Amino acid sequence: MAETAPGLNSIMDMREECSRMIRRLPEPDLIIFDKVLLGALCRAVTPLSTTITTVNQDSPVELIELVRRSDRVHPILNDTELYNRLSDNRSVFILTHILLPGRPLVVLHVAHSTGMFQCVSDIKEGCDSSQIDTLCRNAITQESLEQRTESLYDDEGYMLSCLDFSSGDRDFQHVNTFYSISSLEVALRGIPVGGWCISKAKEALHAPSTLYTTLSPMPGFREWLNVSIKRSSPRVLAIAGEHLPAISTLASSSLASSSSSSSVPDSIKVTVTRLAAYYLLREKQRGCVLDPVGHFHVTNGAVVWALRWAGTRSQEMQAQSLGLMVNYLYDSAAPHRAELYSSDDKIVVSGRAVLCLLE
Repeated sequence: MAETAPGLNSIMDMREECSRMIRRLPEPDLIIFDKVLLGALCRAVTPLSTTITTVNQDSPVELIELVRRSDRVHPILNDTELYNRLSDNRSVFILTHILLPGRPLVVLHVAHSTGMFQCVSDIKEGCDSSQIDTLCRNAITQESLEQRTESLYDDEGYMLSCLDFSSGDRDFQHVNTFYSISSLEVALRGIPVGGWCISKAKEALHAPSTLYTTLSPMPGFREWLNVSIKRSSPRVLAIAGEHLPAISTLASSSLASSSSSSSVPDSIKVTVTRLAAYYLLREKQRGCVLDPVGHFHVTNGAVVWALRWAGTRSQEMQAQSLGLMVNYLYDSAAPHRAELYSSDDKIVVSGRAVLCLLE
């Protein structure tokens, strides 16, 4: 049935409806039926059965309008923002199934620059990054990765890996930043279409001396921090130390929406950033990274590379994460790291700068 366009379309519609029914009433029979539908979709929707299309200012109107309404991470608010998304230093990719070209699965937004972006609002406003992050001055090869990845156990027995680019093989000239990715099909939940879209976009953008990174939100950080403080989590209290009262006030009040302001002392910024590193690298749920965006990226083999204070000027995102954003790094070894994370050890690889925040 899923081998034809009408059949695949029907199965996707059925799973979408089944998912809605399960949210209302999780009956055992519905859950079993959902698994049957997921199995059929896993066989029908594969990397080989999907393709990506690049959208630009010359694309058909229907594709441009899809870009306008589809971004669920950074909604496009006006024509100026839409124009910025489709400018020469930006790219938009749409992932579709070869049988259903009119039913997009994923939309991915990419910014092209000569340095690593540290604030997503700059990307949205059409800026070009002129600041090169000195932590990330070298491109990576498979050989250099193998030489510089070291595994260690921390003082609580968690296995971590650290990636160090302190003496890279060649200078990078370009940075491609994946700053927004939206999965449009509830029916495909459980199928890694987002990861496939990133991989196909990397192939389409392939160029020598290019670094692939993200600038991603931490939607669960502020909530986790508030809950951890209320529950007197020993590790959180130890990291916060004497700054606990100030951090508690910042995380629980309306001040969270203006955390990027200069009124926040540097000592508080540093401590909150350390707490964010702990949250990303150590907080787990059923063995997986607790933060949903972090889980997505490390599932696809990304490195937790850098934390960015004042990484967004969006009040909504500041309220979610106190303004912190994350650079995840994708390189040629991402598939290997994805296997490490999917193993029983659930190994998360981080940049040395992030790992040092836990010390």
